Amino acid sequence: MKIVTTFVTGLTLTFSILTPLHAHTNGATSVHEIIQVASPQATLEIQKDPTSGFNVRVVTTNFTWRPEMASMQHVPGEGHAHVYLDGRKIMRIYNEWFHLNTYQFSTKPGEQLLSIEFVGNDHAPYTIQGLPVGVEQIVDVPSDEIQPASEDNKTLLIGLILLLVIALGGLVFRLRRGK
Repeated sequence: MKIVTTFVTGLTLTFSILTPLHAHTNGATSVHEIIQVASPQATLEIQKDPTSGFNVRVVTTNFTWRPEMASMQHVPGEGHAHVYLDGRKIMRIYNEWFHLNTYQFSTKPGEQLLSIEFVGNDHAPYTIQGLPVGVEQIVDVPSDEIQPASEDNKTLLIGLILLLVIALGGLVFRLRRGK
């Protein structure tokens, strides 16, 4: 039984290290269905940052940013926003300004869809007829502003597999020797 437990623990640790994590979990169990007239409206002002990435301003109407109420009770018209880059959630924002760090969040160069989704204090999305309320715009990410593909992940995987094989070999040897 001890061998099985050790093997399962090793596999769990191996895959938990290699599996990428999401920026945040949604935590929402519902949606806030609203009508068009009452919905948050937004436009994006995106400027290329001279150092790297983009400085983004989310200009809103019919919406009150309430960072101090994040994860609290829903109040209509209040909340924060979730930011997605090419469909992958990368962060929450609590006011109209944020920096899109392409080196940290982009996985490829070129045109990518930046999406802002408005959510209530409780993280449940505002929706109109089931569709999320927000704004989106294409950003063109330069190839020198993304994290280079790393060989370190492959090396880590090979090392972990080799370590696992050695550990299993040692356990098998120990069991046979004990008989």
